Amino acid sequence: MGGVSQSPGRYQTSMAGMVGAMIVLIGCVLAFVAFRETSREVPQVEPEAIAWQDAVTALANEGYAIIAPNGLPDGWIATNIRSRPGDPPVLELSMLTDEEKFVGYRQDDERLEDMLETYVDKKARPGEPVEVTGGDFAGEWETWSDEGGDHALVRDLGDQRLMVYGSAPTEDLVELASRLTVAESSRPAAQVSGSPTPAPQD
Repeated sequence: MGGVSQSPGRYQTSMAGMVGAMIVLIGCVLAFVAFRETSREVPQVEPEAIAWQDAVTALANEGYAIIAPNGLPDGWIATNIRSRPGDPPVLELSMLTDEEKFVGYRQDDERLEDMLETYVDKKARPGEPVEVTGGDFAGEWETWSDEGGDHALVRDLGDQRLMVYGSAPTEDLVELASRLTVAESSRPAAQVSGSPTPAPQD
C-alpha cells in the first residue's frame, strides 16, 4: 500500500502568507507610532518676565554709570539681562514687544564694527539718521539694517556706544531709545561707592 504524499508547495504558500501578514502588521504599527508622534501637541513655552530694574539699581548703587530704560512700553517684557561692572560698565537687556518682536539694548565700549557684526550683521548697511526726542540721549541716532530685516539704532558717546537693535520695527527701537536715562542710585549720596565720606566731627 503506497503512502500518501504531502505536497511541499502547500507549506511554502502558508509560510509566505504568514510572512506577508507580519510585514503588514509591522507596517501598521509603525504607521500608528508615526501618527502619534506627529499629532502629539508640543507644549508652548511662554517667555517669563524678569525683574531687570533690580539689577540696574544694584549697579547704580555701586557707583557705576549705568544707562538703561526708565521703563518699558506697555505690553513689553524683559526676558534677560547681563552686565559687567567697569568704567564704562556693560549692560545688555533682551526684550519682547507687545507683538512678540525682539528688541535688544547694549551699553558697551566695544568698537561699532564689532557690535554690528555681533548684533545685526557683518554686512549691515547704514541708513538715514533718526531723531530721538525723549530721555537723556535725545538727538540724532545712526541707523543700520541688514537684508534679513533686522535694524539697529546707535548713539556714539565717545568712550562707549549705545545700541538698540532687533527684529522689531524701527519705531519700536526709537521708542526704547527715547526712554534711556542714566540710572539713579537708591542709596543716599554718601553711601554710593566713590562718593566722599563725611569727615568725623570732633
